[in-house]
Amino acid sequence: MNDRSTRTGRRRILYCHPKRSSFIQRDIEGLGRQYEVQVHELGADNGWKLPFRLLLQFVWLIKNRAWSRDCICHFSGYHALLPALLCRRTFIILAGSDCASIPSIGYGNHARLLFGWATRRAVAWATLALPVYKGLMRREQSYSSAVPKEQGILAFGPRIRTPWIEVPYGFDPEQWSPGATDTRDAALFICVPGPATPSNRVHRLKGVDLVLAIARRLPHARFVIAGLNDPTAYTEVPANMTLVGHLNAGQLRELYRSASFHLQLSLSEGMPNALCEAMLCGCIPLVSDISSMPGIVDGIGMVLMRDDPALGAAMCERSLALTPEERHTRSLAARDRIVKEFPMEQRMDTLTRLLEHEGPFHQQGQLST
Repeated sequence: MNDRSTRTGRRRILYCHPKRSSFIQRDIEGLGRQYEVQVHELGADNGWKLPFRLLLQFVWLIKNRAWSRDCICHFSGYHALLPALLCRRTFIILAGSDCASIPSIGYGNHARLLFGWATRRAVAWATLALPVYKGLMRREQSYSSAVPKEQGILAFGPRIRTPWIEVPYGFDPEQWSPGATDTRDAALFICVPGPATPSNRVHRLKGVDLVLAIARRLPHARFVIAGLNDPTAYTEVPANMTLVGHLNAGQLRELYRSASFHLQLSLSEGMPNALCEAMLCGCIPLVSDISSMPGIVDGIGMVLMRDDPALGAAMCERSLALTPEERHTRSLAARDRIVKEFPMEQRMDTLTRLLEHEGPFHQQGQLST
Protein backbone atom coordinates (compact mmCIF):
# COMPACT_ATOMS: atom_id res chain seq x y z
CA MET A 1 0.00 0.00 0.00
CA ASN A 2 1.53 3.32 -1.05
CA ASP A 3 1.20 6.59 0.84
CA ARG A 4 -1.72 7.73 -1.30
CA SER A 5 -3.88 4.64 -0.70
CA THR A 6 -6.16 3.89 2.23
CA ARG A 7 -6.56 0.63 4.08
CA THR A 8 -9.37 -0.30 1.69
CA GLY A 9 -6.91 -0.08 -1.20
CA ARG A 10 -8.71 2.88 -2.75
CA ARG A 11 -6.72 6.00 -3.41
CA ARG A 12 -7.65 9.02 -1.30
CA ILE A 13 -8.05 12.40 -2.96
CA LEU A 14 -9.02 15.74 -1.44
CA TYR A 15 -11.79 17.99 -2.73
CA CYS A 16 -12.12 21.61 -1.59
CA HIS A 17 -14.88 24.07 -2.39
CA PRO A 18 -16.38 27.30 -0.98
CA LYS A 19 -20.02 26.17 -0.75
CA ARG A 20 -21.86 22.98 -1.70
CA SER A 21 -24.02 23.05 -4.83
CA SER A 22 -25.62 20.47 -7.12
CA PHE A 23 -22.76 20.46 -9.64
CA ILE A 24 -20.16 20.10 -6.88
CA GLN A 25 -22.16 17.25 -5.36
CA ARG A 26 -22.25 15.52 -8.76
CA ASP A 27 -18.45 15.66 -8.96
CA ILE A 28 -17.99 14.31 -5.45
CA GLU A 29 -20.40 11.42 -6.05
CA GLY A 30 -18.87 10.62 -9.45
CA LEU A 31 -15.30 10.62 -8.15
CA GLY A 32 -16.43 8.64 -5.11
CA ARG A 33 -17.08 5.61 -7.32
CA GLN A 34 -13.33 5.17 -7.78
CA TYR A 35 -11.64 7.18 -5.02
CA GLU A 36 -12.05 7.84 -1.35
CA VAL A 37 -12.94 11.53 -1.50
CA GLN A 38 -12.28 13.69 1.55
CA VAL A 39 -14.24 16.95 1.26
CA HIS A 40 -13.63 20.34 2.85
CA GLU A 41 -16.03 23.29 2.59
CA LEU A 42 -14.43 26.62 3.46
CA GLY A 43 -17.71 28.53 3.57
CA ALA A 44 -18.89 31.39 1.39
CA ASP A 45 -18.99 33.92 4.25
CA ASN A 46 -15.43 35.17 3.96
CA GLY A 47 -15.53 38.30 6.14
CA TRP A 48 -13.92 38.41 9.57
CA LYS A 49 -14.30 34.63 9.82
CA LEU A 50 -11.91 34.00 6.95
CA PRO A 51 -8.65 33.66 8.97
CA PHE A 52 -10.31 31.15 11.30
CA ARG A 53 -11.75 29.19 8.36
CA LEU A 54 -8.33 29.08 6.72
CA LEU A 55 -6.76 27.88 9.98
CA LEU A 56 -9.30 25.06 10.17
CA GLN A 57 -8.57 24.17 6.55
CA PHE A 58 -4.83 24.11 7.30
CA VAL A 59 -5.41 21.66 10.17
CA TRP A 60 -7.63 19.53 7.91
CA LEU A 61 -4.96 19.44 5.19
CA ILE A 62 -2.26 18.39 7.66
CA LYS A 63 -4.54 15.73 9.15
CA ASN A 64 -5.14 14.36 5.64
CA ARG A 65 -1.41 14.35 4.77
CA ALA A 66 -1.87 16.90 1.99
CA TRP A 67 1.73 16.56 0.80
CA SER A 68 0.94 13.00 -0.34
CA ARG A 69 -2.53 13.69 -1.79
CA ASP A 70 -3.91 15.16 -4.98
CA CYS A 71 -6.55 17.84 -4.44
CA ILE A 72 -9.34 19.11 -6.67
CA CYS A 73 -10.56 22.64 -5.90
CA HIS A 74 -13.88 23.65 -7.42
CA PHE A 75 -13.48 27.32 -8.26
CA SER A 76 -10.37 29.28 -7.44
CA GLY A 77 -10.26 31.61 -4.46
CA TYR A 78 -9.33 31.65 -0.80
CA HIS A 79 -10.19 27.95 -0.38
CA ALA A 80 -7.68 27.00 -3.12
CA LEU A 81 -4.62 28.84 -1.74
CA LEU A 82 -3.49 26.36 0.92
CA PRO A 83 -4.15 23.25 -1.22
CA ALA A 84 -2.11 24.80 -4.05
CA LEU A 85 0.76 25.32 -1.59
CA LEU A 86 0.58 22.12 0.44
CA CYS A 87 -0.88 19.33 -1.66
CA ARG A 88 1.06 16.91 -3.83
CA ARG A 89 -0.79 18.21 -6.89
CA THR A 90 -3.69 20.65 -7.13
CA PHE A 91 -6.28 20.77 -9.92
CA ILE A 92 -8.45 23.90 -9.93
CA ILE A 93 -11.81 23.80 -11.71
CA LEU A 94 -12.51 27.27 -13.13
CA ALA A 95 -16.24 27.72 -13.41
CA GLY A 96 -17.36 31.35 -13.72
CA SER A 97 -17.09 33.95 -10.97
CA ASP A 98 -13.40 33.12 -10.51
CA CYS A 99 -12.76 34.29 -14.07
CA ALA A 100 -14.94 37.41 -14.09
CA SER A 101 -15.13 41.01 -12.98
CA ILE A 102 -18.19 43.26 -13.28
CA PRO A 103 -17.43 46.16 -10.91
CA SER A 104 -20.72 47.95 -11.69
CA ILE A 105 -22.65 45.23 -9.83
CA GLY A 106 -19.84 44.00 -7.57
CA TYR A 107 -19.68 40.60 -9.25
CA GLY A 108 -16.67 38.39 -9.83
CA ASN A 109 -13.65 37.52 -7.71
CA HIS A 110 -11.52 40.07 -9.56
CA ALA A 111 -13.89 42.92 -8.72
CA ARG A 112 -12.40 42.73 -5.18
CA LEU A 113 -8.72 43.39 -4.65
CA LEU A 114 -7.77 40.70 -2.10
CA PHE A 115 -10.19 38.08 -3.46
CA GLY A 116 -8.86 38.63 -6.96
CA TRP A 117 -5.26 38.28 -5.75
CA ALA A 118 -6.05 35.01 -3.96
CA THR A 119 -7.87 33.67 -7.03
CA ARG A 120 -4.98 34.42 -9.38
CA ARG A 121 -2.29 33.27 -6.96
CA ALA A 122 -3.98 29.90 -6.39
CA VAL A 123 -4.19 29.28 -10.14
CA ALA A 124 -0.56 30.33 -10.59
CA TRP A 125 0.53 27.82 -7.91
CA ALA A 126 -1.73 25.00 -9.16
CA THR A 127 -0.59 21.97 -11.12
CA LEU A 128 -3.37 22.24 -13.70
CA ALA A 129 -6.37 24.51 -14.34
CA LEU A 130 -9.59 22.86 -15.51
CA PRO A 131 -11.95 25.46 -17.02
CA VAL A 132 -15.44 24.13 -17.72
CA TYR A 133 -15.27 26.31 -20.86
CA LYS A 134 -12.06 27.34 -22.60
CA GLY A 135 -13.16 31.00 -22.80
CA LEU A 136 -12.83 31.20 -19.01
CA MET A 137 -9.10 31.41 -19.63
CA ARG A 138 -9.53 34.51 -21.78
CA ARG A 139 -12.28 36.00 -23.92
CA GLU A 140 -13.74 39.29 -25.09
CA GLN A 141 -17.39 40.25 -24.84
CA SER A 142 -19.42 42.89 -26.65
CA TYR A 143 -22.85 41.97 -25.29
CA SER A 144 -23.10 44.64 -22.57
CA SER A 145 -21.45 47.99 -21.94
CA ALA A 146 -21.87 47.30 -18.20
CA VAL A 147 -19.28 44.51 -18.43
CA PRO A 148 -15.56 45.11 -19.08
CA LYS A 149 -14.63 43.86 -22.53
CA GLU A 150 -11.82 41.52 -21.44
CA GLN A 151 -12.76 38.61 -19.18
CA GLY A 152 -11.10 35.35 -18.15
CA ILE A 153 -8.42 34.43 -15.63
CA LEU A 154 -5.59 35.39 -18.02
CA ALA A 155 -7.12 38.83 -18.59
CA PHE A 156 -6.64 39.53 -14.88
CA GLY A 157 -3.46 37.47 -14.43
CA PRO A 158 -1.56 37.69 -17.72
CA ARG A 159 1.61 36.24 -16.15
CA ILE A 160 -0.07 32.98 -15.14
CA ARG A 161 1.64 30.09 -16.89
CA THR A 162 -0.28 27.18 -15.40
CA PRO A 163 -1.20 24.47 -17.93
CA TRP A 164 -4.91 23.98 -18.54
CA ILE A 165 -7.42 21.69 -20.18
CA GLU A 166 -11.10 22.29 -20.88
CA VAL A 167 -13.30 19.83 -18.96
CA PRO A 168 -16.99 20.68 -19.46
CA TYR A 169 -19.66 19.82 -16.92
CA GLY A 170 -21.59 16.60 -17.46
CA PHE A 171 -25.32 15.97 -17.10
CA ASP A 172 -27.68 13.09 -16.40
CA PRO A 173 -30.22 12.64 -19.23
CA GLU A 174 -32.25 10.25 -17.08
CA GLN A 175 -32.83 12.81 -14.35
CA TRP A 176 -33.47 15.63 -16.82
CA SER A 177 -35.83 14.41 -19.52
CA PRO A 178 -39.00 15.47 -21.37
CA GLY A 179 -42.37 14.29 -20.10
CA ALA A 180 -44.04 11.15 -21.42
CA THR A 181 -46.62 13.31 -23.18
CA ASP A 182 -46.15 16.73 -24.76
CA THR A 183 -48.06 19.17 -22.56
CA ARG A 184 -45.95 22.24 -23.20
CA ASP A 185 -47.41 25.72 -23.09
CA ALA A 186 -46.67 27.06 -26.58
CA ALA A 187 -46.20 30.62 -25.28
CA LEU A 188 -44.34 29.93 -22.03
CA PHE A 189 -40.79 31.21 -21.39
CA ILE A 190 -38.96 30.12 -18.25
CA CYS A 191 -35.96 31.76 -16.55
CA VAL A 192 -34.12 30.16 -13.58
CA PRO A 193 -31.69 32.78 -12.24
CA GLY A 194 -31.23 31.47 -8.73
CA PRO A 195 -31.59 33.54 -5.53
CA ALA A 196 -32.29 36.93 -7.09
CA THR A 197 -33.93 39.90 -5.39
CA PRO A 198 -34.43 43.39 -6.84
CA SER A 199 -31.55 44.69 -4.71
CA ASN A 200 -28.87 42.00 -5.14
CA ARG A 201 -26.30 41.41 -7.87
CA VAL A 202 -27.96 38.20 -9.09
CA HIS A 203 -30.91 40.26 -10.38
CA ARG A 204 -28.75 42.10 -12.89
CA LEU A 205 -26.16 39.34 -13.40
CA LYS A 206 -28.75 36.79 -14.55
CA GLY A 207 -30.74 39.26 -16.62
CA VAL A 208 -33.88 39.25 -14.48
CA ASP A 209 -34.31 42.98 -15.19
CA LEU A 210 -34.15 42.24 -18.92
CA VAL A 211 -36.66 39.37 -18.71
CA LEU A 212 -39.10 41.65 -16.86
CA ALA A 213 -38.68 44.31 -19.55
CA ILE A 214 -39.25 41.76 -22.32
CA ALA A 215 -42.39 40.44 -20.62
CA ARG A 216 -43.87 43.94 -20.56
CA ARG A 217 -43.39 44.17 -24.32
CA LEU A 218 -45.02 40.77 -25.01
CA PRO A 219 -48.36 40.66 -23.17
CA HIS A 220 -49.51 37.74 -25.35
CA ALA A 221 -46.70 35.50 -24.01
CA ARG A 222 -46.26 34.03 -20.53
CA PHE A 223 -43.12 34.11 -18.38
CA VAL A 224 -42.03 32.28 -15.24
CA ILE A 225 -38.97 33.27 -13.19
CA ALA A 226 -38.14 30.50 -10.71
CA GLY A 227 -35.70 30.01 -7.84
CA LEU A 228 -36.02 33.50 -6.37
CA ASN A 229 -35.05 34.24 -2.78
CA ASP A 230 -38.31 36.08 -2.07
CA PRO A 231 -40.82 36.42 -4.93
CA THR A 232 -42.82 38.97 -2.92
CA ALA A 233 -39.85 41.36 -3.03
CA TYR A 234 -40.75 42.09 -6.66
CA THR A 235 -43.65 44.55 -6.47
CA GLU A 236 -44.01 45.82 -10.04
CA VAL A 237 -44.51 42.68 -12.07
CA PRO A 238 -46.39 42.49 -15.41
CA ALA A 239 -49.62 40.50 -15.46
CA ASN A 240 -48.11 37.82 -17.74
CA MET A 241 -45.26 37.10 -15.31
CA THR A 242 -45.26 34.47 -12.53
CA LEU A 243 -42.56 34.53 -9.85
CA VAL A 244 -41.63 31.35 -8.00
CA GLY A 245 -39.34 30.68 -5.04
CA HIS A 246 -36.91 27.82 -4.55
CA LEU A 247 -37.78 24.54 -6.29
CA ASN A 248 -36.30 21.11 -5.74
CA ALA A 249 -34.95 19.14 -8.70
CA GLY A 250 -38.21 17.29 -9.31
CA GLN A 251 -40.29 20.47 -9.28
CA LEU A 252 -37.82 22.21 -11.56
CA ARG A 253 -37.91 19.30 -14.01
CA GLU A 254 -41.70 19.52 -14.22
CA LEU A 255 -41.47 23.25 -14.87
CA TYR A 256 -39.00 22.68 -17.71
CA ARG A 257 -41.31 20.06 -19.17
CA SER A 258 -44.19 22.54 -19.21
CA ALA A 259 -42.30 25.35 -20.97
CA SER A 260 -41.44 25.79 -24.64
CA PHE A 261 -38.51 28.15 -24.17
CA HIS A 262 -35.70 28.68 -21.69
CA LEU A 263 -34.25 32.19 -21.23
CA GLN A 264 -30.66 32.59 -20.02
CA LEU A 265 -29.81 36.26 -20.57
CA SER A 266 -26.87 36.57 -18.19
CA LEU A 267 -24.08 39.14 -18.16
CA SER A 268 -21.54 36.47 -17.22
CA GLU A 269 -21.49 32.67 -17.16
CA GLY A 270 -19.18 29.70 -17.19
CA MET A 271 -21.18 26.71 -18.37
CA PRO A 272 -24.69 27.23 -16.98
CA ASN A 273 -26.29 24.14 -15.50
CA ALA A 274 -29.83 25.51 -15.78
CA LEU A 275 -29.45 25.97 -19.53
CA CYS A 276 -28.20 22.43 -20.12
CA GLU A 277 -30.79 20.84 -17.83
CA ALA A 278 -33.60 22.76 -19.53
CA MET A 279 -32.33 21.64 -22.95
CA LEU A 280 -32.30 18.02 -21.76
CA CYS A 281 -35.96 18.50 -20.88
CA GLY A 282 -36.66 19.73 -24.41
CA CYS A 283 -36.80 23.50 -23.91
CA ILE A 284 -35.68 25.61 -26.86
CA PRO A 285 -32.84 27.82 -25.54
CA LEU A 286 -32.67 31.62 -25.91
CA VAL A 287 -29.38 32.98 -24.57
CA SER A 288 -27.20 36.08 -24.38
CA ASP A 289 -23.99 36.27 -26.41
CA ILE A 290 -21.87 35.39 -23.38
CA SER A 291 -19.21 32.76 -22.71
CA SER A 292 -20.07 29.16 -23.62
CA MET A 293 -23.77 29.70 -24.31
CA PRO A 294 -23.73 30.60 -28.04
CA GLY A 295 -21.70 27.46 -28.74
CA ILE A 296 -24.00 25.26 -26.67
CA VAL A 297 -27.16 26.40 -28.49
CA ASP A 298 -25.63 26.85 -31.95
CA GLY A 299 -28.09 25.84 -34.66
CA ILE A 300 -30.80 25.03 -32.11
CA GLY A 301 -31.72 28.13 -30.15
CA MET A 302 -31.36 31.88 -30.57
CA VAL A 303 -28.67 34.27 -29.37
CA LEU A 304 -29.27 37.83 -28.15
CA MET A 305 -26.32 39.87 -29.38
CA ARG A 306 -26.84 42.94 -27.17
CA ASP A 307 -28.31 43.67 -23.76
CA ASP A 308 -31.37 45.45 -25.10
CA PRO A 309 -35.08 44.90 -24.22
CA ALA A 310 -36.31 45.69 -27.75
CA LEU A 311 -33.90 43.19 -29.28
CA GLY A 312 -34.78 40.64 -26.60
CA ALA A 313 -38.50 41.03 -27.28
CA ALA A 314 -37.90 40.65 -31.02
CA MET A 315 -35.95 37.42 -30.38
CA CYS A 316 -38.81 36.05 -28.30
CA GLU A 317 -41.31 37.02 -31.01
CA ARG A 318 -39.27 35.08 -33.56
CA SER A 319 -39.29 32.05 -31.32
CA LEU A 320 -43.08 32.29 -30.89
CA ALA A 321 -43.42 32.36 -34.70
CA LEU A 322 -41.72 28.96 -35.11
CA THR A 323 -44.03 26.36 -36.63
CA PRO A 324 -44.98 23.27 -34.61
CA GLU A 325 -42.66 21.20 -36.80
CA GLU A 326 -39.75 23.59 -36.22
CA ARG A 327 -40.40 23.58 -32.47
CA HIS A 328 -40.45 19.80 -32.37
CA THR A 329 -37.20 19.54 -34.33
CA ARG A 330 -35.43 22.09 -32.15
CA SER A 331 -36.72 20.54 -28.93
CA LEU A 332 -35.35 17.13 -29.91
CA ALA A 333 -32.07 18.69 -31.07
CA ALA A 334 -31.69 20.57 -27.77
CA ARG A 335 -31.80 17.37 -25.77
CA ASP A 336 -29.61 15.52 -28.26
CA ARG A 337 -26.92 18.22 -28.08
CA ILE A 338 -26.46 17.85 -24.32
CA VAL A 339 -26.76 14.04 -24.33
CA LYS A 340 -24.05 13.64 -26.97
CA GLU A 341 -21.63 16.43 -26.10
CA PHE A 342 -21.82 16.70 -22.30
CA PRO A 343 -22.33 13.27 -20.71
CA MET A 344 -21.35 12.93 -17.07
CA GLU A 345 -19.35 9.80 -17.88
CA GLN A 346 -17.08 11.80 -20.17
CA ARG A 347 -16.34 14.36 -17.45
CA MET A 348 -15.56 11.64 -14.90
CA ASP A 349 -13.36 9.76 -17.38
CA THR A 350 -11.36 12.93 -18.08
CA LEU A 351 -10.93 13.81 -14.40
CA THR A 352 -9.86 10.25 -13.64
CA ARG A 353 -7.38 10.22 -16.51
CA LEU A 354 -5.84 13.46 -15.26
CA LEU A 355 -5.63 12.21 -11.67
CA GLU A 356 -3.97 8.99 -12.81
CA HIS A 357 -1.51 10.75 -15.12
CA GLU A 358 1.94 11.02 -13.51
CA GLY A 359 3.88 12.90 -16.19
CA PRO A 360 4.12 16.65 -16.72
CA PHE A 361 1.25 18.71 -18.05
CA HIS A 362 1.78 21.20 -20.83
CA GLN A 363 0.06 24.44 -21.84
CA GLN A 364 -3.51 24.07 -23.08
CA GLY A 365 -3.93 20.68 -21.51
CA GLN A 366 -1.85 18.49 -23.79
CA LEU A 367 -0.78 15.36 -21.93
CA SER A 368 2.73 14.15 -22.52
CA THR A 369 3.01 10.69 -24.05
